[in-house]
Amino acid sequence: MLDFLRPTHPFEFHVLRLVAEAQHGGGDVFDIARLCRGLEPDDKEGWERGWLNLAETTEANAKRALAAGRQQTAMENFFHANQYYRMSDVLLGAADMAKKTQRFLKAQENFRAAARLHSPSIEVITVRCGDEVYDGYFCHPVNPKPGPWPAIFFIGGADAYAEEIYFAGREMVARGWALLLVDTPGRGSSHYVKNIPTRPDYEVPAKSCIDYLVSRPEVDPKRIAIFGISMAGYYAPRAAAFDSRIKALVCWSGCHSVLDDLYLFCKHLQPTLQRILGGVTDAQAREQLKSFTMEGMARNITCPTLITHGGEDRLMSVEGAKRLFAALGCADKTLKIHDDPTAGGTIHCSHDHWAQNVPFMLDWLEKRLYQ
Repeated sequence: MLDFLRPTHPFEFHVLRLVAEAQHGGGDVFDIARLCRGLEPDDKEGWERGWLNLAETTEANAKRALAAGRQQTAMENFFHANQYYRMSDVLLGAADMAKKTQRFLKAQENFRAAARLHSPSIEVITVRCGDEVYDGYFCHPVNPKPGPWPAIFFIGGADAYAEEIYFAGREMVARGWALLLVDTPGRGSSHYVKNIPTRPDYEVPAKSCIDYLVSRPEVDPKRIAIFGISMAGYYAPRAAAFDSRIKALVCWSGCHSVLDDLYLFCKHLQPTLQRILGGVTDAQAREQLKSFTMEGMARNITCPTLITHGGEDRLMSVEGAKRLFAALGCADKTLKIHDDPTAGGTIHCSHDHWAQNVPFMLDWLEKRLYQ
């Protein structure tokens, strides 16, 4: 039995991440809890089978509801099924890439079925960067204020893709801000389908995404912010260091050096990083990741910046967040370390603290977008 409320095993931390997203429509906590009662730590086959069965059952429920004209019910079930398909692949390794790709495509299929039923609109879009084309979504805001919309470019981490982090970003849409989600290099469809590996100079694909936002007539080009969660606590600062159009930066976990603060810090994530680098060896990963650094670049970040980080994060070193904060060139900067174990939020991305951490970040951002 997995206890995601008091996680100690990697399986339980994966579930806690889903439970946090379920609060925003990315699953049903009770379906998740019932499944976890029958799962045992280290039983990878049971994990894959359990989540796949739940995904297929939930997708079938969605299709029956849609056929009966119950669109809201169908939408909710399609959203849930998307997440359960993702959960069925998270423990699969590089040797199972064909299966991982299949599960990703099922997750994407269900998310897009939900998006077609959603109001306000969730547009399926593409962003071109040189010879590469990235898939993504432009999410319209809920009850926006008159005039052009503020917009957030939200980037996910190493194993996160656009269809998942929508649920982490849903509160942004609820505040009346447009939300751009793009599978940039090494992530989502760019990784699973197009074989586009991650890259150190993330300012390049990020620039194309900001270009896309500026091209939208509904968006206020003077109120564009960038949000990076998990490993994107490196990707987003790289973008902000090179693009003055970014008016605010939020790092939902901060990273100064991917090699030091993630790869060497958390051994069990090394296969994931090797995979998103293009299927490299450990030695190759260590060499390539030397370039994934904010050294000498963080001082170029002049926009207001917020970094939040769990004080007992086991995946990304809190010391990396502190180093990034110290190196920032902006005058308006805030570092929030969640280090009170009685309050929660001390783990990676503060998944057990979203009811407090997410409003904290968005309140901080709101002041910068409207000042």
